[in-house]
Amino acid sequence: MTEPFIRPYNPAADFEACLHIFRTTIDPSLAFEPASTIGSYIWCRPYIHLSPHTCYVLDNGSGQAVGYIIGTETTATFSKRWKSEFVPTVELKNVPKPGLDRAQVDLQWMREAVYNGECSTLLPFPELLEEYPAHLHIDILPAFTGKGWGGKMVGVFEDRMRELGAEGVHLGMVRTNERAKAFYERLGFEVCGQVLDGGTSGEVGREGDAVCLVKTL
Repeated sequence: MTEPFIRPYNPAADFEACLHIFRTTIDPSLAFEPASTIGSYIWCRPYIHLSPHTCYVLDNGSGQAVGYIIGTETTATFSKRWKSEFVPTVELKNVPKPGLDRAQVDLQWMREAVYNGECSTLLPFPELLEEYPAHLHIDILPAFTGKGWGGKMVGVFEDRMRELGAEGVHLGMVRTNERAKAFYERLGFEVCGQVLDGGTSGEVGREGDAVCLVKTL
């Protein structure tokens, strides 16, 4: 067995592994069904479906993906493609369309995100998207965390974004995850300095239970 290494995402070999990684690392507040499945249609499937050229996996050295970093260089365009190209592939049995039905009422916001292409808290702010057009998601299985791979994967992704012309990148994370916030800050990210929720929270960068971090490339 060789050492782990970072490689481009392979649609033929890595799809199921990436779904497993997503389900294993999802925030505990959403670690139940159907939230986990619906979440995969927000934070995982659209990226490997629409933009495999900007997705990378951490290979355990034996061909098995044990982590991934996925994203896009152009968030606004990606959201439009999500609605026109990805939504038609969504299975209704997995993600019922939002509405005032009696099923999954408490998950309406997630279902709306799937069908509306809500991939970023910065979508309503075109001036911020111009400054930070790329965004990412990263997840690594617990056995491979704390070994420096997260920072290396972000570095690979950022290099790819620069190649594609993006001058900035952003991400959303659970606001209370201080460990993740510290990780991103070590990599040069900072909390977005603009109010994103109309002043509801009284905090910059916050949207509900999430916070947006940004970085100039």
